[in-house]
Amino acid sequence: MANGDERATARMRPPSQALLHDAMLTLQLAIADLDSPPAWHRLLDVAARHRGRGARNALLIARQRPDATELATHDRWRARGARVRRGERGLMLLAPLDGTGDAFDVVRVFDVAQTDAVPAPRRPSHDLVPVVAALAALAGEAGLTVRLRQGLHSAVRADRDRVELAAELPLSAAAGLLVAQLALPVLPDGPARSVQASAVAHVVARRFGLQPVDAPVPQPRQWAVVRAGTTADLLMETIAVIIRSADAVTARLERALARSAASGTVPTQRPGGRRTLPRQRPAPVLDAGPDADQGDQAALYAVNAAAAAFYASKLAPSRAAAAYLRSRGITAAADPDSSWQLGVAPAGGDVLLRHLRSLGFTDRVMLDAGLVAASELHGRGLYDVFRDRLVFPVHAPDGRIAGFTGRDLSGRSRAKFYNTPQTPIFHKGELLYGLAPQLRGRRTPTRFLVVEGPTDAIAAHLAYRSAAGSTVVVAPGGTAFTSAQLALLAAAAGADTSLVMCFDADPAGVKALERAYPLAMSWPHGRVLGTGPEGFKDIAELLAARGAQAAGRDLLAAERPLALLGVERALDRAFPDGFHADWPEARVRANRIVAPYLLDAVRHGDVDLLLASVAARLRVAPHEISQGVVQHFEDVPPESGSRTAGKITS
Repeated sequence: MANGDERATARMRPPSQALLHDAMLTLQLAIADLDSPPAWHRLLDVAARHRGRGARNALLIARQRPDATELATHDRWRARGARVRRGERGLMLLAPLDGTGDAFDVVRVFDVAQTDAVPAPRRPSHDLVPVVAALAALAGEAGLTVRLRQGLHSAVRADRDRVELAAELPLSAAAGLLVAQLALPVLPDGPARSVQASAVAHVVARRFGLQPVDAPVPQPRQWAVVRAGTTADLLMETIAVIIRSADAVTARLERALARSAASGTVPTQRPGGRRTLPRQRPAPVLDAGPDADQGDQAALYAVNAAAAAFYASKLAPSRAAAAYLRSRGITAAADPDSSWQLGVAPAGGDVLLRHLRSLGFTDRVMLDAGLVAASELHGRGLYDVFRDRLVFPVHAPDGRIAGFTGRDLSGRSRAKFYNTPQTPIFHKGELLYGLAPQLRGRRTPTRFLVVEGPTDAIAAHLAYRSAAGSTVVVAPGGTAFTSAQLALLAAAAGADTSLVMCFDADPAGVKALERAYPLAMSWPHGRVLGTGPEGFKDIAELLAARGAQAAGRDLLAAERPLALLGVERALDRAFPDGFHADWPEARVRANRIVAPYLLDAVRHGDVDLLLASVAARLRVAPHEISQGVVQHFEDVPPESGSRTAGKITS
């Protein structure tokens, strides 16, 4: 039902204060929900489906029935010849009583799924080619120069009127990022502007069938120093700005599409940002076809499986791949019967593209799977994303191939490793390299070992094969260890399964430990340990030098409680020139550093070991450390940011 009908319904009867109180409470809970990416993206998806609802009602829908598709009042459904099923509870939405926006009444609405009505036919998705062409035209009107560029360190780089997008991105993803750049001029200046632009792009991308942009969760507490207002007020204002701006960009894009359809032309853009004369629309390269629904995840998994088989067929003849595997001590992974499914992407620009076309896969499916990319914004000149690389398939939890990691074999690429760009089935922060193949048909593991990359994962798997128990080795794959990845491991673990974090000894490994430490210490099962290839750059180098059995023994011997590893590295960083026990300020600083790690050791039963190690490192008695930490917790109130809520007694 239209919003005008809801306003009319509200004016026909006096407001119910009890119902209004319930709606306002639900609204507050909806705002409180927005503390995680899934909740934030759920709200943006609601805003995309329910255009024109406004911030308050989008929040209410997201809280009460986020999957709702078509909403109307009881009377409106009856006027359409449909009945609301008995026992169904309507959603509470707010309808203004006047033009001030300060007085509201509550209107009950029902989703089509709560009625006996036949759902409206699904709106046909927009053709990707004219949408991208229209976006390019809007960019030209805004004075933006948009180019695809190889080798960018991020997906998008903007500098005033120049926008560069990573050429490796699928066309649909590049279009979504361009929407964010078009949204910036219509957004108000302020600390929330970049967050708002990403959210606008997410909403518009959903409406036009593009790949949604990864929109970060707003952090109003960080804006409060700049702008007055409570966190809830700032968040509500931000959501309202996002929805208004998304509606404005949507309207502009619809007008551009209508102009293009009326003229039968595709607007284009010169490199300098000025529009060229319209030209006749060419036959699009992106032939969707009846079997290649852009949202069909099964098609993406199928094309990835075909690509993996193609890459695998190129592994044996590759001398460069054989030399690399031999140098890393992981030649055994090239066995055709190995579960790792390694392969090689040929150096040619479109070898995979032509092969997959011969199998009947459409260009759109290959683009959306991240296997090929377009050389121009309007989709012509497709080429293989992975070229001259050793390819490691990355599996979804169900064992299907979601994407790939490629290691450069040419020696000419600035990026040694390159991942599949984000796709509907590949979100690298939610997947773990090596997890599904090793869990297949095996008992609950004794330990999970988390390493930094795919070659280390294979090397550690080979090293631990002779160890007692069952070890499953995984790698985050080009991203910091995330809570989603920890949840994958926790779901497959037993009550006593240990989590072992393995980091290189270089500065990057130290930073990786710092980032992963708080998350790893929340492991809900067995012990939390750390290890590393002492004396070697990484595990693969250890394996190549020592052999599998000796490497496994070395890694097991190096295992220590993660809290102990963390505090040792923290103290080394804090006192690079050594600790001076006779300096009071040094003792205070050491106590402050040790305190949170000791608290973690208490939870995991490693207190004595940590105290003995720290005392030996600082050359003081263990009881001096424990007493100093107790004093620290007595001096620091819990609300000041300490990680403890109480005291530790010695």
